[in-house]
Amino acid sequence: MESAKERKFLILFGFYVGFWGMLQCLTVKLVPLDLSWLGLGVMAFSYGSFAHAFTFPCTDAVAEIWGAKRARFMVYMGTVVYVVCTLLLFIGIRLDPADGWPHNEAYMDLFRGAPRIVLGSLIATVFAQLWDIYVFEWVKRKTGPRFLWLRNNVSTLGSQLLDTCIFYSIGFYGIIPNEVLPKVIIGSYLLKLLVALIDTPVVYLVVYWIRGKKQ
Repeated sequence: MESAKERKFLILFGFYVGFWGMLQCLTVKLVPLDLSWLGLGVMAFSYGSFAHAFTFPCTDAVAEIWGAKRARFMVYMGTVVYVVCTLLLFIGIRLDPADGWPHNEAYMDLFRGAPRIVLGSLIATVFAQLWDIYVFEWVKRKTGPRFLWLRNNVSTLGSQLLDTCIFYSIGFYGIIPNEVLPKVIIGSYLLKLLVALIDTPVVYLVVYWIRGKKQ
């Protein structure tokens, strides 16, 4: 039984660090988000920021089953994987292009802001996800084993706001025009709110899958 649970942890761990490993290539893509119906006009969000939102259900499910210590271990290892992948990206940027390959300048332009993006991602994620785990455990101590939906949403909504503000302020200030940056932050956070609401049943399903029975 325990070995089966450990295998399930390793599956979650693989998804978690996998999301981290591909963020460098996704973060630089900005996607329009039409919020005219809210009177906010057309905003934008980072596609990498959207993908990163899926790491929070992983840590919440692990914190629910195995506790905060193992969830924090996932955060630390995700950070290590991100740094390693970023180093490989930096090496790739500095390697001489093959003869006849016409896209090297475009490739370099795309990832030229990577150092700030890396710094913003590291600081934002470490603070936000450790905060998420802390709040998750705090709510669980107050409410007991019930109300998983409550601790999942309370911890995620606050940590996503922290993550979004820190990341975009460090990674994109001076790169994105000042009048556009608040729209990117608001648009990204609103999208993360939607993901947070949608991921609640996902967390329940993952927890049910790990336990193998209803609680």
